[in-house]
Amino acid sequence: MASQFANWVFLSLHLLAVATIDAKINPIERVEPPFWWTHFKDRTLEIMVYGDKIGDTKKVSVYNRSNKKEKTIQIKSIKKTDNDNYLFIELKLDRSLAAGEYKFNLTGKKKNKFKYIFQDPVPNKDYANGFDASDVIYLLMPDRFSNGDTSNDQIKGMLSGTNRSSPGERHGGDFRGIRNRLSYLLDLGITGIWMTPVFENDMPISYGAYDGQSYGAYHGYAATDLYSVDRRFGANADFKQLIDEAHVMDIKVIMDFIHNHVGDHHWWFKDPPQTDWFNRPTKFSITNYETVVASDPYASKYDLEHLTAAPFVEAMPDLNQNNPLLSRYLIQNTLWWIEYAGIDGIRMDTYPYAFKEHMAAWAGKIMDEFPSFRIVGEVWAKYPPSVSYWQNGSETWDNYNSNLPSVIDFPFSSSVGDAFGHNSKPRMIREIYFTFAQDWIYPKPMNNVIFLDNHDTNRFYMTVGRDLRKYKLGLVLLMVSRGVPQLYYGAEINLYGDRSKGGDADIRKDFPGGWPDDKRDAFTKKGRTDEENELWNFCSLLLNWRKNNSVIHKGKTMQFVPTDQHTYVLVRFDDSDAVCLIINPLGKDVVFDIERISEIAGNADQYFDVMDGKTKQLPKEIKVESIGFRLIEFKL
Repeated sequence: MASQFANWVFLSLHLLAVATIDAKINPIERVEPPFWWTHFKDRTLEIMVYGDKIGDTKKVSVYNRSNKKEKTIQIKSIKKTDNDNYLFIELKLDRSLAAGEYKFNLTGKKKNKFKYIFQDPVPNKDYANGFDASDVIYLLMPDRFSNGDTSNDQIKGMLSGTNRSSPGERHGGDFRGIRNRLSYLLDLGITGIWMTPVFENDMPISYGAYDGQSYGAYHGYAATDLYSVDRRFGANADFKQLIDEAHVMDIKVIMDFIHNHVGDHHWWFKDPPQTDWFNRPTKFSITNYETVVASDPYASKYDLEHLTAAPFVEAMPDLNQNNPLLSRYLIQNTLWWIEYAGIDGIRMDTYPYAFKEHMAAWAGKIMDEFPSFRIVGEVWAKYPPSVSYWQNGSETWDNYNSNLPSVIDFPFSSSVGDAFGHNSKPRMIREIYFTFAQDWIYPKPMNNVIFLDNHDTNRFYMTVGRDLRKYKLGLVLLMVSRGVPQLYYGAEINLYGDRSKGGDADIRKDFPGGWPDDKRDAFTKKGRTDEENELWNFCSLLLNWRKNNSVIHKGKTMQFVPTDQHTYVLVRFDDSDAVCLIINPLGKDVVFDIERISEIAGNADQYFDVMDGKTKQLPKEIKVESIGFRLIEFKL
């Protein structure tokens, strides 16, 4: 009862902290950001006001609670567009600005007004901590993970509800469901969660898809409101509660953003703030999806335009981030969510598809305000130079500096898939060696987010032909390699899927046990099959071992080129300790000669076997089973 009261108080305070509008005289429909804070380094704030003919405003004045003109809030400029339903008010905020409510009076052909709240930051707030190589990130889709509140499955007035019988429609997962499973993630060894976008996606079931199934925007990448979470997940306050509870368990939260596009039911698309708010409004074509074009020194203007200025899909119109009003809006929106929700990091979707000048300005502003924060950009390219171009500090051909701390390491994922795929040959393990051999191209390869699969790729279990031995090779390599590992939800229980046969929905299946009427609960040992428990225990052992291993978090890397036996060796080490992973991709046992790694093993006479937990004498030779590995530690 006490917790319910606390939640009610929090929600009430939250609702009071939003810009209020006098409906009796006011045609204003929206004011964004809905409120702001007093403490940001950047003392400029640009407020978007939307309403019938609000662009006719000639003057804006700000008054305090005493009805006196407020001196700490200066109207720097009033910006109008070619759509007179919008007004952009640029403010200069004095350092002495006090928290509280202020009244904005707008005069012109009509008189309008709204009240605006400025808040002080929460003291000693635990947020914006970033993530690094000490973390293991768990990627989950809120709609497909766990349904903790069935009352929000169908929301009156929204364009689609829950229909679990259709793979491509919404299934009902929500924030409460994730909160209910935080202890499960903690036991597994997870230290961070990345959720696919939680913004409102009020989109219809609008297009037919694979096998005649209907598809909707359950994935979250077709936002229709950038200041509200989707009500089928919960309210903004529920999202914040999830983050606060995760932090209590030392689990970080990464929020998924999209600056490239919105959904075609976003209120902007019905009444754009400016004629150039969206790219190519009259000349429609789909993007070419060739991300490498954005970093290609020889790229044609034609190809570059078809990457950055053409929609991702027809239902997701492309935003023109070169519009300074839109760019500022998106920057402020990000700052607002970091401060309001207390997130620790951001994954930015489709990074090279947006105009890179805006992306650099956005990342620079975020990192300036929150130096410990971490942003990772999705750069879907197979070759390290095409990915490293986007990492902060890269020596680029055009002197472009992205200000982006981290990139998603698609070359790593590609090389592991090539090495262990069901049609791979043993010699293809060299692809992993060759990929790491190019790490010199990254300013900070330890910042790379590495993964085996995600919500857009085939499940790794399918990639390896459902061979549990190869699956484990990929998992152990993921946990030992330099970088920040990302594990896709259900990977720990063989939640497989085949995108080529079942479409996106097949790789985004519901987690068994996440719904009250599920026949079994794979969140529990009892509800898992023997094979699932074997894999879950394997993952939990690895993740919890990794969590407490500073050599993996901060150590250097050494690798040994695969020999005639095709045995690949990856070593992580510091001044006193070493972790050695020996992988045998052959269909037969091999005997590995320790002399091969004598430069790192030195005079060590004992080793610790991570998988069986025993300390043993270090022999001259060590057996590695077919399609197997040995993971050992020793002192230097």
